[in-house]
Amino acid sequence: MSELINYKGINVKKELYSIIKYIEDVDKYREELGRLSSSWDIFALLGQLGDINIDIGKTKENFLNLTSTLLNHLSEQTIKKVTQEMNFKAQVAIDIVIRNLFERTADIGFLATDDDIRAFIENYVSDYNNESIELKHEIQKRFKEYVAKYSVYFDIVLANTKGKILVRLNEDTKIEKIDNDFISEVLNTTQEYVETYKYHEFLPKYKKSLVYSYKVTKTNSSESENLGVLCLCFRFQDEMKGIFNNLVDTKNKESITILDEEGCVIASSDRAHIPLGAKLPIVLNDEYKIISFAGRDYIAKTCKTKGYQGFKGLNWYGHIMIPLEYAFLSDALNSKKIDEKIIESMMENEQHFSKELQEVFNKSKTIQDNLSRVIWNGNISQSKLNSTNREFSKSLLNEIGITGVKANSSLSNLNQTIISSILKDSEFLSSLAIDIMDRNLYERANDCRWWALTSYFKEALEDLNSIAYKKDEISAILKYINDLYTVYTNLLIFDKEGRVVAVSNKNEEYLVGKVLTQDWVGKTLNLKDTSKYCVSKFEKTNLYKNESTYIYCSAIRSISNEKEVNGGIAIVFDSTFQFNAMLDETLPRDNKGEKIDGIFALFTNRDKSVISSTNSKYAVESILDIDDKFFTLPKAQQLSEIIEFDGKYYAVAVKCSNGYREYKSIIDDYKNDVLCFVFIYIGEVNIKSKSKYKVKDKFAVSSKKSLTNDSVDLATFYLGNKFLAVEAKNVIQSIGVDKLEASIEMDKKNHFKGMVLYKDKLISVLDIRDFIKEDIKDEELTNIILFEYDKDNVEHCIGILVSSLENISVVEKNSIQHIQSHFLGSGTLIESLVDINEFGDSKVAMILDIKKIDDNLTKKDIS
Repeated sequence: MSELINYKGINVKKELYSIIKYIEDVDKYREELGRLSSSWDIFALLGQLGDINIDIGKTKENFLNLTSTLLNHLSEQTIKKVTQEMNFKAQVAIDIVIRNLFERTADIGFLATDDDIRAFIENYVSDYNNESIELKHEIQKRFKEYVAKYSVYFDIVLANTKGKILVRLNEDTKIEKIDNDFISEVLNTTQEYVETYKYHEFLPKYKKSLVYSYKVTKTNSSESENLGVLCLCFRFQDEMKGIFNNLVDTKNKESITILDEEGCVIASSDRAHIPLGAKLPIVLNDEYKIISFAGRDYIAKTCKTKGYQGFKGLNWYGHIMIPLEYAFLSDALNSKKIDEKIIESMMENEQHFSKELQEVFNKSKTIQDNLSRVIWNGNISQSKLNSTNREFSKSLLNEIGITGVKANSSLSNLNQTIISSILKDSEFLSSLAIDIMDRNLYERANDCRWWALTSYFKEALEDLNSIAYKKDEISAILKYINDLYTVYTNLLIFDKEGRVVAVSNKNEEYLVGKVLTQDWVGKTLNLKDTSKYCVSKFEKTNLYKNESTYIYCSAIRSISNEKEVNGGIAIVFDSTFQFNAMLDETLPRDNKGEKIDGIFALFTNRDKSVISSTNSKYAVESILDIDDKFFTLPKAQQLSEIIEFDGKYYAVAVKCSNGYREYKSIIDDYKNDVLCFVFIYIGEVNIKSKSKYKVKDKFAVSSKKSLTNDSVDLATFYLGNKFLAVEAKNVIQSIGVDKLEASIEMDKKNHFKGMVLYKDKLISVLDIRDFIKEDIKDEELTNIILFEYDKDNVEHCIGILVSSLENISVVEKNSIQHIQSHFLGSGTLIESLVDINEFGDSKVAMILDIKKIDDNLTKKDIS
C-alpha cells in the first residue's frame, strides 16, 4: 500500500502529493465534496431537532472515504492521460521530421547525378568566360525550377573539388569558397549522402543550418572521377513551424521542441518561451519528469525517433514541456452533453473506464442506496407520527437526500469529461493523419515534375526512330530513381502516342511498347508548362496489379521548343502500403508499443469510398456508410460526434485535407479532397449495464405535505418498470437485499426466496416478478420491503423484493380508484390505482394488496 498523506482534508498517495494541487478537476471535486462534508455536520445538528434517527456521522465518513479513493484514482488517471498525450506528441514531432528528411536524402542522391550539373562543371572555365557565364545562367535557371517545385529548400550550392563555389541559387550571399574539411568529408564519404546541422561558412546568415550534400561524379560508376560537391539547404525552421502548428495545444502553454544529441534546442514551437540553444534535460527512460527551466517547473518528456525505412537522421529527439500549473487543466467547460445510454456503454469498456473507477462508482451507488433507504425509512416513520416536527423532519430528510445526490453528481460530470476527452483525441488523430498524407503527396507532385526535366529523357524522345536503342539507358535511370524513392512500384516513360518507352520495374517490362489509354495520358500530353502535373483518379489499374492507386504524371517537353510535348512520365504510387503506414503510424500505442484496441482510421473520398483503412472490415473502394454530413465538410474543416456504427458507439472525427505548401493550394490546378476518419470505440449499443452508478435524484414528498383525514400516505417503489405503491402505515421498513437469508432452492421459480430477521422475528421474503411481463434480472432486485398487516386480527409480516425505492407521497383518498379485478400478468395482486403528480411528472401507481400477496403466494410456496 502506498503511504497516505493528508492533503486539505483528503488522504492522498505520497507520490501524488507534489502534483495533485495542479490537477484542476481533482481540486474542483475536492472543494465540492469538502463543502458537502460541512453540510453533513449541519444535518447532524438539525437531525437532533427533527428526531430523524439517522447516523449522519456514518454517512459523512462513507462519503469522505469514497472521496479519497476517487481523487487518488482520478489523479493517477489524469496524470496517465496527460503523459501519454505528451509522449505521443513528442514522438510524432520527431517522426514527422525524420519522415520528411528521408525524402531529402533521396533528393540529394538524385540531383547529384543530374547530367546538366555534370556538364556544367566539366565545361565551366571562369566567371569571366562568356560561355561559362551562359552555362551558369542556365544552371541557375535549373536550380530555380527545382526549388519552385521543392520549396523546402532555400538555397542550392555547387562547388568544385577544391571548394570553389561555381554557382548557387541565392547570389545575394557573397561567399566564394566552401571549407576544405567539409569538401573533403563529402568527397570521401562511403555513404549515399552527407547530412550536417551546424554553422556552415557558405551560409553565414544562419547560426546553424541543415544541409544535404553529395559528390558529383562523372558517371554513376562507384569508381568514377569526382567533379564537385552539391549542397541542398533545407528550410528546417520553416518546416518545423508547420509541424508544431499541427501539434501544439496553446491552451496549456505547452512547448514542443527538437533537441540535438546534447539536449540543446534546435527548433522550438515558442522561441520566446523555450529559446533556440537552451539546454534541456533529456527524459527518455521515465514516463515523465518534473524539471525546472528559467525559474519555472514543468512536466517534461523526450522521445527518440522510430525512424523511417531505416533512416534515423542525426540522433535528434522530440521533446515536450508543459508548465505544471497548466498541465492538468479541466476540460469541463468544453465538454459536450452526452446521452446517458452512451455513458453507460462507455462505463462497461475498461479501456476508458477502469475497474478501479468502476469500483468507485459502485461504492458510491452502495452508499447512495443505503442513504436513500434510510431516508425512505425515515419518511415512513414520520408518516406514522402526528408530531409538530413531522413536516420539518420530512424536509430535512429531503435535503439530506439532495446533498447525497450532489456528492454523486461529481462522478456524473467526470463521465461527461471522459467522453469529451475521447472526442478530442479523435479530432487530434484525424487532423494529424491527413496532414501526413498531404505532406507525402506534395512530394509526389514534385517528383514527377522534376524527373520530367531529365535531359536524357528529353533528348531520347526527340527522335522516336532511335528510341528503342535508348530503352536500356532510360530504364537504368528510372531504376536508379526508383531505388532512391521507394514509395513507387514503377516509373514509366511514354511517348506522345501514349506508348510505353521504358519502365523502372523489370517485372513489368511487358508494358514496353503497349499504348496507355487512360484519360490521364491525354491530360499529361496537354499540360501547359513545367509547373503543371496531373493525377489519376483513385481507381483500379493494371499498372498496380489491378488495385487502386494514384498515378502522378508530368509532360516531357521538347529540347528545342518547350511548348511542344514529346511524351510524359508516370509514377505509380504504392498506395496500399504507404497510406496504410500513414494511418497505422498515427494511431496511439500503449506503454509496450502495441496499438490500442478499438481505434481505427480511414482515408476516404467525398463519395464515401474507402482509400485506405487500418480496419480489415473496410476494404479499399468499399463504402463507409455513415451520415452524409461527414463527407460535405469544406476544405481543412473538421467535425466530431458520437455515432452508432455497426451496433457500437464510436467517437468519430473527420478532417478534410488542406494540402501542403503549394500542393492543392489556390494556385494549384489539382483538386481532390480526401477525408480522414478516426473511430474510437466507446461501447456496445443497447448493452445491459452491469454498473450500479445510477442514483435517485429526488427525495421530496409531494407538494401536499400536510396529512389530513381526507388524505393518505403512500410508499412508492419500482419492480422492474412497474410503478407500485402500498399504504405507508403497512410498511415496517426497507432493508438491503444483502440481509436476505436465502432458501435452499429446489425450484428456482418458487416465489419464496428466504427469510430476514427483524427484531427477533423471522419474516418470509417473496419474489413477485413472475407477475411482471418483463425481464428482471436478479441483480436488479436491490431492496426488500417489509410489510405488516392485520391477518385475521393477528399482526402478520411478509417481505417482497423490489428494484428501487421512490417517494412517500400524500394523495387524496378519493383519488384512489378501487378495482375488483385487475391482473398484473396473472393473479389478483392489485387492489386499486392512483394518479401521483410530483415534480411536474404525473404517473399512475398500482397499489398492491399485501393480504392477497400473502394469501396467494405464501401458502402455495411454503406449504
